[in-house]
Amino acid sequence: MSLFPDSASASGPAPDAPSDPDRKTIQNDMERVRQLTPDPDEEDIRQARKLGPDAPGTGAASPLNMPKAGWKIVFRQVFSEVGSSQTSLSAAGCAFYATLSLFPAISSLISLYGLAFDLQTVEPQLEVLRHLLPPTAYSLIGNRIHELVSQPHTSLTIGLIFSLSVALWSASASTKSILSALNMAYNTTETRGFLRFQATALATTFTAVFGAALTLALMVAAPALVDYLPRILGFRKPPPPFDLLVSYGAPLVVHTLAPLLMLLFVFVAVTMLYRFAPCRDAAKWRWIVPGSAVATVLWVILSLGFSWYVAHFASYGATYGPLGAVAAIMMWFFVSAYVVLFGAELNAGLEERARGAQPRISGLPQPDPLVAEAVAAEHSP
Repeated sequence: MSLFPDSASASGPAPDAPSDPDRKTIQNDMERVRQLTPDPDEEDIRQARKLGPDAPGTGAASPLNMPKAGWKIVFRQVFSEVGSSQTSLSAAGCAFYATLSLFPAISSLISLYGLAFDLQTVEPQLEVLRHLLPPTAYSLIGNRIHELVSQPHTSLTIGLIFSLSVALWSASASTKSILSALNMAYNTTETRGFLRFQATALATTFTAVFGAALTLALMVAAPALVDYLPRILGFRKPPPPFDLLVSYGAPLVVHTLAPLLMLLFVFVAVTMLYRFAPCRDAAKWRWIVPGSAVATVLWVILSLGFSWYVAHFASYGATYGPLGAVAAIMMWFFVSAYVVLFGAELNAGLEERARGAQPRISGLPQPDPLVAEAVAAEHSP
């Protein structure tokens, strides 16, 4: 079946098929093309319109209004892009810098959390990550956190501003790689100056660390909130059998609330990355949420799968020796970065399809870039 259905068939036009452009539309396109190139070709314009503005999905007001044929084009572009070596290299670069930035980020998180909360409440919350991380990676991170929270509280706050700034600057190396990778996913060029780029990376890193500290605090506070909320609201002890429901239901709520808070943090963090990290005009939220939701769900599934695979099949310790935990962490970051880039490619594909851009599909004939830019100029999501 063709990616771009013909405009008509024996049974009439297909619902999502492109319409044959009238003469006036072609003339308007010719005028726009003449502003970019002196000798436009009408056949090139028709081909560009067939692949771009006249293809299914152009002009969709939101992802919910995207027709099935438009989604087909989007997913073909997504899998074409994420299957390229460029995406793999970008994910590998993000994983490398994230591994280097891991312990500075943990130090920043513990320092910031220790300003307002008891550090001894940190370690119990690591249980949420036990099944999402490879066992060796979980142990390595857990041991480092144990060392940090075991230090006297004063040693974590003396010179906090300086030490926190240094740690954030070190941790921002991974953020810079993510910014560059998202630019490639959204097919945009980095035009921000050096200082603005560094400030964006540092602000993104601080926001992520602060959000993680806040999420950790909410996870710690969840049991207390569940226990004391009825008293705060002035509720009396419920009569039987509702008292048993509360007694047995409250622990279940607490047990479920911590993972949900972590998932919410991941979803919000990825959404903010897609919104503010790429060097482009900020997209509307409706074009960002689909990629964020897909990336969050995939991250959970792949993290669980990778953790199980490492625990039962892969022997990083036997292969890498003392570096086995580091190798496992780097591979987990690679999987996570790949998922984030997948969500970004999905969002980029949806936006490009809605404004009638040429699909970036390997093996598909591509018209002249200037002609494609001119015929797509009238559409924007």
